Amino acid sequence: MKIGIIGTAERAVAWEKNLGHHSIVNEVVIARGLEGIGPVDACIIIDESDTNLVTLLDAVKAGYHCFLISPLPHNLDAAERVYHASEESNVVVQFSHWPTLAPASQWMFNNVQKPRFIQIVREIAHTAFLERNQDFSYYWVDELAFCIKWMDGITHQVEVNKTQLRTEDGGAIHLFLRFDSGATANIFVTTISDRHHHRRTVSNYSCVMECDVTDQSVRIGQTNRDQHLFFQRELFDASRSAETAATQFLKAIQLKKHAPFSAFNLFRTLKVKDKINKKLTM
Repeated sequence: MKIGIIGTAERAVAWEKNLGHHSIVNEVVIARGLEGIGPVDACIIIDESDTNLVTLLDAVKAGYHCFLISPLPHNLDAAERVYHASEESNVVVQFSHWPTLAPASQWMFNNVQKPRFIQIVREIAHTAFLERNQDFSYYWVDELAFCIKWMDGITHQVEVNKTQLRTEDGGAIHLFLRFDSGATANIFVTTISDRHHHRRTVSNYSCVMECDVTDQSVRIGQTNRDQHLFFQRELFDASRSAETAATQFLKAIQLKKHAPFSAFNLFRTLKVKDKINKKLTM
């Protein structure tokens, strides 16, 4: 398989290393733009610009399997075009949605197929939020995408409440989602905290799991034969996220399956985000 990597030389070389141990990859081509890679089987596009979905769409229309490395795009119309184009071209499209691709998340997905509820609390220290220079929506949409991906159903009900301070310097938001299965998700994100705190709690009929996102640990509670609750803990290496994501992308191509976070996952997330934004402006 011949892989093209589009992006700056420094970042492209780093991603080339993530492909090095895969026997199915026999050649890697690095270029600054899509026009420079020539005929390839798949592309890794490293592009955080506002026009990255345009580049992605061109690559999909050219018939390339694509992995876009960037913060999650928020343009609904462009995402819909990419989704439909990927379906028509029958290619794999994967986005670097790290909440989904992280090793701890992947382990949780495999152990709880259908959650009954998800609760997420993410507190970001206000000074750190200002230093990162990311829009407030970047944080809560990431968590929204995580829930919608895992629940894998129609979002039946959306409720939202947000701080109404007249400032662009973040704030706090609470989201409640109910899905067609009856499952629910609560998301609370604040950028006005004095500390960092990021936990995701998930439950189904057989277990409850609590993930400390920062250190990538998962605490699992299950009942034994005597109906007593007991706990165990799993630890994961966050530094392997990029390598694992590259492997998942190649596997999706080989097995002709959807990527862990696909064009459809993005399109479905942004449709719910659009509903939330409309409620916020009412």
